[in-house]
Amino acid sequence: MPNETQMPAAELAAVDAAFSMLLDATGGLTDAQARERSLLPGWTRGHVLTHVARSGEADARTIEGAIRGEVLDKYPGGGDQRSRDIEAGAGRGAAALLADLVATQRALTDAWGRVEDTMWERLTRTPVGPRTVAATVHARRREILVHLVDLDVGVSPRHLPSHYVDADRDWLLEYRTHEAWPDATW
Repeated sequence: MPNETQMPAAELAAVDAAFSMLLDATGGLTDAQARERSLLPGWTRGHVLTHVARSGEADARTIEGAIRGEVLDKYPGGGDQRSRDIEAGAGRGAAALLADLVATQRALTDAWGRVEDTMWERLTRTPVGPRTVAATVHARRREILVHLVDLDVGVSPRHLPSHYVDADRDWLLEYRTHEAWPDATW
């Protein structure tokens, strides 16, 4: 983990690279392909893309709160809100899904850009507990890369950057087993 008292520049660049991978892999999706199943049980690609967008939007909101000195919940309405928001957006066409992704990532990147060095240790609240603003950066990279594989658009675990896999191996071993990703190399 980077020194959390300063901007985690390398991690921010890694998020940008992960997001570019996501856009490269999904930029040619058709509306029909967006409605096809993903590797996540019960979710289409539209569900996964909407989830990634809503998660980024929620992270941007919590970071804006941290900048103001507030500790905000990622999903103020809890798991029910999260589920409703994902379901509401999942059926959109591919262009709308991708435009949403780009807009929410831009808002998140802009929020990170306004974080001063002394603010990276401020807290946000996620469904799994408190997280520093600095830790939201790695979590966002994970969100993008893991769900890129979950989309089942030709990106497999072997395509993930090795430095990401090395940094997140424990999480991957717990949450993306061979049952979920048969070609995982961990």
